[in-house]
Amino acid sequence: MLRTLGARRMRQPLLRGATAAHTNIYIGVRAQLRRLQTVASSDAHEALKDEDISLRDIFDLPTKTTMGSRWFHTAGQPTGLLMESRFVSPKTFRSAGEQAVAEAEALLQKVLTAQSFSEKRNVVKCLDQLSDALCRVMDVAELVRQAHPDSHWQEAADEVYAFMFEYMNGLNTHVGLYRKLVEIMDDAQISATFSAVEHEVALSFRRDFERSGIHLTKSDHEQFVALSSDIQELSREFFRRQSVPRASSTVKMPFDQLRTLPSQVAMGILQSSRTSKGKDGTTVIEMPVDDYTAHYVLRDCSEEKVREAVYRRWQHGDEQAVGALEALLERRLALSHTVGFESFAHMTLDDKMARSPSHVVEFLKALAKQGQPRWSAIADSLHAAKAAHTKADPATLVYPWDREYYVGKQMMDRGALPSLSQYFSLGRVVMGLSRVFKSLYGVELRAAMPRPGEIWHPEVRKLEVVDENSQLLGIIYCDVFSRSSKAHVGAAHFTARCARRIDDDVAVDGLAPEYSSQSVVERNGQKFQLPVVVLICDFPVPSEGSPPLLSWSNVETIFHEMGHAMHSMLGQNGFHNVAGTRCPVDFALSLFASHYKTGAPLPPELVRQHAEQRRRYTALDLHAQLFMSALDQKYHASTLDSTGNSLEPGWSTFVLAQLHDDPMLSSGKNSSLFGYVRDTRWQSRFTHLIGYGASYYAYLFDRVLAGQIWDRVFCGDYPYATAQASEESNPLSREAGERFKNEVLSWGGGRNPWKSLASVLDNGKMSAKDIEVVARGDKHAMGIVGSWRLPDL
Repeated sequence: MLRTLGARRMRQPLLRGATAAHTNIYIGVRAQLRRLQTVASSDAHEALKDEDISLRDIFDLPTKTTMGSRWFHTAGQPTGLLMESRFVSPKTFRSAGEQAVAEAEALLQKVLTAQSFSEKRNVVKCLDQLSDALCRVMDVAELVRQAHPDSHWQEAADEVYAFMFEYMNGLNTHVGLYRKLVEIMDDAQISATFSAVEHEVALSFRRDFERSGIHLTKSDHEQFVALSSDIQELSREFFRRQSVPRASSTVKMPFDQLRTLPSQVAMGILQSSRTSKGKDGTTVIEMPVDDYTAHYVLRDCSEEKVREAVYRRWQHGDEQAVGALEALLERRLALSHTVGFESFAHMTLDDKMARSPSHVVEFLKALAKQGQPRWSAIADSLHAAKAAHTKADPATLVYPWDREYYVGKQMMDRGALPSLSQYFSLGRVVMGLSRVFKSLYGVELRAAMPRPGEIWHPEVRKLEVVDENSQLLGIIYCDVFSRSSKAHVGAAHFTARCARRIDDDVAVDGLAPEYSSQSVVERNGQKFQLPVVVLICDFPVPSEGSPPLLSWSNVETIFHEMGHAMHSMLGQNGFHNVAGTRCPVDFALSLFASHYKTGAPLPPELVRQHAEQRRRYTALDLHAQLFMSALDQKYHASTLDSTGNSLEPGWSTFVLAQLHDDPMLSSGKNSSLFGYVRDTRWQSRFTHLIGYGASYYAYLFDRVLAGQIWDRVFCGDYPYATAQASEESNPLSREAGERFKNEVLSWGGGRNPWKSLASVLDNGKMSAKDIEVVARGDKHAMGIVGSWRLPDL
């Protein structure tokens, strides 16, 4: 019932359907680049409003400057983390966890003892309220573990999360809860009074119960809980091993090869390396290999032997991480067998849009069919480039350590392009996001002042989301810079509090926390929790005297994560369990892309050149995403051996090696695009296996869906066939934004996602037959999606 409500709402969740989990990037980012020439000119030279200036400056001005400004309260009593009075200190945070469990227990008893019609009618509300009580603490505990710099807070969060997770697992297999839910759902008189969203909430609880093996014996229930706890602990161990320094991770490189690297990288290597004399008397650098070093060496070093050595050392992997991963996969399999599923993938996909692993595989094959001719052509060009560079046989192989080097050489041969970063200061990007949101959905971002104790680090910024009437819709906290006290989780989205309706809550004798005026909003005479979302990124800390300047991939990341946040703001359907969190939003460079010093607009021709350069190699990116999606399916659709016993240690590496030779991923000449390199364990670094087990395909799935929505809702049918886009296909159309908001975003998880997809696409630009098939969401619907154009391929 509750096992997925905590972690699944964090760090880019899929929830129960994959309608729009990642469409914020793909609806617009690359498509908009291709039509930027036809969009109105940049407004960079217009006078900015006070709100725009404030929004820009809280991100672009140095932290020391903003700390001394009107944007920070520096004195007064702590209000509590995230404006939550229960989160003032590690001690009160522990108390909040205990209070949440007490509240859940009280609500549990109300469900179990419900007898009258009104009491039974409140069962779904009680369950949703119970879920919210636990997740409002557990989700914040996960945030604190990842981002809080104070070890005392981290220890408290670890303790709170551990005991609450165990309690939640017990609820997931509570037979009494399940039987009461089934009783009220099967009561026609009661269920007839449910709204469509309430019915979806009840159905989601019932499905989660049944996936938790509610029909099992007591001993099997205990096994389920034990396996769940093991999985959680192994997940943490796998993540922990990512940041453990690896012994002997050094490679010898001739000193003169430093000249091929950027000067800043070369200096860093020199400072962290030992030097010695080689047998031929030349100077040798013994350099440590980490992600940073490997990236530049593989891209820029002209000596293949050095690139090979770096690649092998870098991808050697951590044996203990592999061990934790294999144990995790084996326990996930055992868990799925315990509740009657063939595999973990079958269990996970049962209520996703894909429904089954075989449907996912068919979808991946359809995409591979689109991409194979293109990545084969790229492979041929890389072979030719290597042959020309090394004077070798044209049939010489291109290895994984050659990919970035020869792609880079081909790009340089076409001429180096200037960086776009000076047009993408973080403050201007956030300002542009606000303008896009306002144009599409009638909501905007507003800089806000955190109070003492409300944020966990001075670099955290607070934003309010307001509608056209200046009504507050929610709060977004942005913690976007890399620091040593922060877990290296990349980009993540944490829903600290959902927009659940609270004025009709079931009373629990004073156990429920009191809501302050700052944490409640009123709409149409009803009261709702103010949604709170935290965005975590790992952007480089800006240099002294410069605002934070983002790379293009950083811009994509902030749009992606802010899209998740906006869905939490707009998906306010009254229930915690189906609020938010799938997140599309659209992209318009002309609203913010201007030089941070001069204000000059980003030249459209420069954008076009960068877009064309990126597009040349998108087929390689597709190949990589297909590989990861297929590996995820093989790991989670596996039954290990025929007896159900574990394979020998290292079996995950064997599966990895085999996948390199899969015909779906070949170059079209019955050969692997980039072959497996012996004794490498790339899977030890594939952290998405934890949060997206059996669901990694959704990155591609949602990208295809988003491309279709972009084409048919925001821009019309494939407008890029012509040089000019018509005015009717303006991608910032409020009409298109409202359609998308009403048919997809506002529902959260309170509607079958296939129906949402069919409804948003049903605007006369698809056949009625195809719309009908999409709405059914069966195998044929997956086939239709697989046949749709993949953006930028």
